[in-house]
Amino acid sequence: MTSTAPTRRRPGPSAATATGTGTGTGTAAAVLLALLLALFAAPAAHAVPAPAEDRKSTFGVQPAGPKEPDARAHFSYGVTGGAGLRDQIAVWNYGDEPLTVAVYASDAVNTADGGFDLLPAGQAPKDAGSWIKLEKDTVTVPPKANVIVPFTLAVPRDATPGDHTAGIVATLAGGGQDAQGNKVRLDQRVGTRVYLRLAGELTPRLAVEDVQASYAGTPNPFGTGSATVTYTLRNTGNVRLGARQAVRINGMLGGSVTAGGLKDLGDLLPGSSLTITAKADGVKPALRSSAVVSVQAVATREGVDPKLPSLTRSVSLWTVPWTLLALVLAITACGLWLWRRRRLARAAATASARRRTTPEIAKKEPIVHFTRPSRRDAAGAAVLVAAVVTLAAAALPGAAAEAAQAGTAVINPATGTDTTSVDLATSAACPAPATNVLVKVTGKGFPAEGKNVVGNSPISTYGQAPSGGIVIPLTMTMRDYANEAGFTTLEGRYDLTVVCRKAFGSETYGDFTGSMWFTSNTEYRTTDPGGAQPTPTPTPTPKPTPTSTQTSGPSPSPTPTTTSTPDPSATPTPTTTATATGGTGLGLSTNVTTGGTGTTAGSTSGSGATGGSGSGKGGGLADTGTDAVTLALIAAGLVLTGGTAVWWARRRGLLSFPGASGTPGN
Repeated sequence: MTSTAPTRRRPGPSAATATGTGTGTGTAAAVLLALLLALFAAPAAHAVPAPAEDRKSTFGVQPAGPKEPDARAHFSYGVTGGAGLRDQIAVWNYGDEPLTVAVYASDAVNTADGGFDLLPAGQAPKDAGSWIKLEKDTVTVPPKANVIVPFTLAVPRDATPGDHTAGIVATLAGGGQDAQGNKVRLDQRVGTRVYLRLAGELTPRLAVEDVQASYAGTPNPFGTGSATVTYTLRNTGNVRLGARQAVRINGMLGGSVTAGGLKDLGDLLPGSSLTITAKADGVKPALRSSAVVSVQAVATREGVDPKLPSLTRSVSLWTVPWTLLALVLAITACGLWLWRRRRLARAAATASARRRTTPEIAKKEPIVHFTRPSRRDAAGAAVLVAAVVTLAAAALPGAAAEAAQAGTAVINPATGTDTTSVDLATSAACPAPATNVLVKVTGKGFPAEGKNVVGNSPISTYGQAPSGGIVIPLTMTMRDYANEAGFTTLEGRYDLTVVCRKAFGSETYGDFTGSMWFTSNTEYRTTDPGGAQPTPTPTPTPKPTPTSTQTSGPSPSPTPTTTSTPDPSATPTPTTTATATGGTGLGLSTNVTTGGTGTTAGSTSGSGATGGSGSGKGGGLADTGTDAVTLALIAAGLVLTGGTAVWWARRRGLLSFPGASGTPGN
């Protein structure tokens, strides 16, 4: 904001043009009508005069020393309450004629898209802009020259610690009339930024609020729709922050779509808030889905490292395939109508035949009537039962065969606490034909077979590690996993194992294991305190049947949980989320450690979670190792098989119900 692009202004009665903010009256139609009248009017005296030769009016500002401009890109000061200082700003005129501009200071604000701007000229500053006093309000600058304008900065004694941002502006107000006599006003503004940091406690904080999501389907019964997610990003601390953000839509039975068009935020001022809207296309209508927002706070220009974990918030939304549902209902209704017509016709025919052959109808008929099947029917029933048993044996997930150790996993960061956001970087890629991975943890307090902490997710979801493997952030912290398993004290060695597998089935193709040792209830390290090698290969333990719950993301898809009350004796410390090479670098953690206060806040959203949520032991398919999609397919197959068996038995007279042949029941 230290210069402006060249602009041209046309003097005379025609409308002025320049860069900046402009206001005017009249309409485009009125201007067009005036031009037509000027061209076709008979008396020459009423024609619009031709514009004079263009005149350049280009100007700019930049920091300066007492005699000439200097190389500073902007003003930046570290001060204390009650401090005062003097500095200078240079006002440039790049045009060919003298130029008079007004100069003043104002407070900085964020625009609706996260950009940097100043208050309007008519609005008085209340913060750092009011602390700056320039020696001149207007400056006349010769052509091709600059004028140095001194100013003073007086900081109030009661000013709050942290970042305060302002700007010094040079403005040129112009005006004129168009062909119809309408007044046109045009303001050109250029300025330079002023960054102030007051000494005291710095508390970087970022909040994600008011997450909302909606789904728009498609007329195509087999097509995909789009989801729109809106949320508010608020800087609740006292330092400027940048932010990396990602939004994902996770389906109920797996599948994940990333919203496009989200940009990183470069300078969110303290107390400012932005409303972000993201749209994800290609969302499958899976009845019930979850929208997951992940935001990572980062340092800004000349800012402090916030050292905050990623913020993860989620909300559930209905993704109903209404067109497909209507089609299925219509087909089902048509089939039921045809079936009922045939049933009634058959019942009427049977009743008529009975009236001709039997004088009286039995007073009672058994609820279920069995007849002795023929050898052919018995053989068919045996084949049907064998098919059902074979289907169940093939579909039910059995114990997974123990896969060979494919390599190791590096735990990042190497040291931390039980509330640190952790990720795993495998030493190599998963062996073929693996397409998915899941992560489990074993150790004191967890089940012997391990607890699933990252659900079954496609390998393509995660970023690539420098070693050629993948980087998988954990969805929660070790404290959260311990609380879910029903204990609070972490001690000794814990192994985190990345299991390579396919999306369906129970076979695994290789494991990558990393280890951490808790030297106290809250602190861990990745090297054995007893002197063993880092991340040793653990003794193989039986593998649980993995889940197909999707928790992936551009960085992994976050899972909201209810965070338990922290141990009063443990003091959480700010942590840094590791960044996955090749991904978005957004670690996922529901524990938000607020800088400077030492308090820990949990995620407030508890709906639409995948991969398990809540507290207490067990709960959720991810903890049992059950494949949700496989169970659904098995259930559907058994229902269809049972229905087919009943239909087959009734067709052969092996099974009958009262009223089915037109005879009333008891």
